Order: sequence, then structure tokens, then C-alpha cells
Amino acid sequence: MENELWRLEVGWLAAYTTDRQVVKNIKRSNKDWKVMAEYMINGKIKATQFKIPVKDRRQAERRFGVKVS
Repeated sequence: MENELWRLEVGWLAAYTTDRQVVKNIKRSNKDWKVMAEYMINGKIKATQFKIPVKDRRQAERRFGVKVS
């Protein structure tokens, strides 16, 4: 599984994951994290990209298992 987390613009982070369990947990418990893109191959979602408020940086780092680059 691949996870990435980086600074997007002032006040926002971006995150990318291919882990479906992480996506499911985020959609259930982090309603203010917006889906920016969903990447599909043969009609199936293979990865998801999120826009996350910078105030949730520590939570995002724990959720994705990576540090902000």
C-alpha cells in the first residue's frame, strides 16, 4: 500500500492513498477531509486523494503512517 502526505497550499495538506481501509476509515470519521480525486483502472477505484486542513496534520500523519514532506 502506498501513502503520501504533502503541503498543498497555506492552511491545507494533500494526501494520497491506495489503501481502501484507510479511505473507509477517513470517510467514516473525518467528514471535513475532502476527496480531491479518485483514480480508477478498469472502472475500479485504485487510489484516492484528499484535501486535509493543516490543523489535522498530526492526525493525518498517524492515519497515513507517513510524515509531511
